[in-house]
Amino acid sequence: MITIEFNGLVEHLNSNANLLQLIELKNLNPKSLALVLNDQVVPRSRWGQIECQQSDKIDVFSAVAGG
Repeated sequence: MITIEFNGLVEHLNSNANLLQLIELKNLNPKSLALVLNDQVVPRSRWGQIECQQSDKIDVFSAVAGG
């Protein structure tokens, strides 16, 4: 089990899920999100390749249109 911080809340994961799997576990639509991992923006094309690690800090933002 690993512990991460997801949008400011401590979460426990049973396995090293990748970022895309984590987003899917949260029932979020990956097409409308931006993701920051440990203060670095991660391109959506890489989410399936990066596994969550102990103490990762993950922040997810919804894209909003308008001005």
